[in-house]
Amino acid sequence: MAGWRDEGLRITLIGVGINLVLTGLKFGVGFLSGSMALVADGVHSLSDLATDLVVIGGLRLARRPADRSHAYGHGKFETLATTLVALALVAAGGWLAWEAVTALLRGGTSALGPAIAGVATMSVLAKEWLFQATRGVARRMRSSALEANAWHHRSDALSSVAVLCGGVVAALGFAQGDQAAAIAVAVLIGWAAVKILRKAVYELTEGALSEAEQDKVARAITGVDGVKSWHKLQTRSVGRGVFVDVHIEVDPTISVQDSHGIASQVEQAVRGALSGEVSVAVHVEPAGEDKDA
Repeated sequence: MAGWRDEGLRITLIGVGINLVLTGLKFGVGFLSGSMALVADGVHSLSDLATDLVVIGGLRLARRPADRSHAYGHGKFETLATTLVALALVAAGGWLAWEAVTALLRGGTSALGPAIAGVATMSVLAKEWLFQATRGVARRMRSSALEANAWHHRSDALSSVAVLCGGVVAALGFAQGDQAAAIAVAVLIGWAAVKILRKAVYELTEGALSEAEQDKVARAITGVDGVKSWHKLQTRSVGRGVFVDVHIEVDPTISVQDSHGIASQVEQAVRGALSGEVSVAVHVEPAGEDKDA
């Protein structure tokens, strides 16, 4: 029950249930009707189900506290989960593109029946709701894994839109509209995968916070009374956590206790400027010293 009380795990578990239902419906109706696009869409939902499980594992591991082997915590497990989600999308998109092109070359055709239209419409509504709900939680929790999973839901919704469009085009006389829609699905998946993977790799390679976030940090530091100047600002993300290191210069004539008080105010200011879990390390130097010392 503890996991159910966690907002991130809760929305992901809801996604598991929805994806189970949609995967079964898409495969069943797709195979019975001969709709390549709906079967492709079912594979997408299946990959979404798999990534839901990956995200759950990543979130649970990332919640472990820091220990001797992971002094900075286990947040990178969440980043790793994000990377696996992106790679799953790459694999799903490649497979779908291959199958769709092969079916197109064989000249296979299918039409948009009521069952296909109903399942695709249900998928669009359910997955768009999941996208909005998951992205909202991701932003509140500053979770890259949940953000990635949200876009996986959105790409599934868009792939179902492609199924509907393909069926309509087929009904209007383009016999291979269903296969063309499946190719469109693959392109959408690939686009989502590249976007997610790029962000995950940036975080894994110790990429800094965005310029906007760094500006917030700079303004927070400058706004603390007693800080003469600052330099060597270093930032990075570890899962949903943020680590900030900075050197500040203070009046060399004040006491160690006063210097410590200023440093504590800087830590509080930076935490207040950023959202999520923020760890701040402040190095105090007397003003006028060589900054490279």
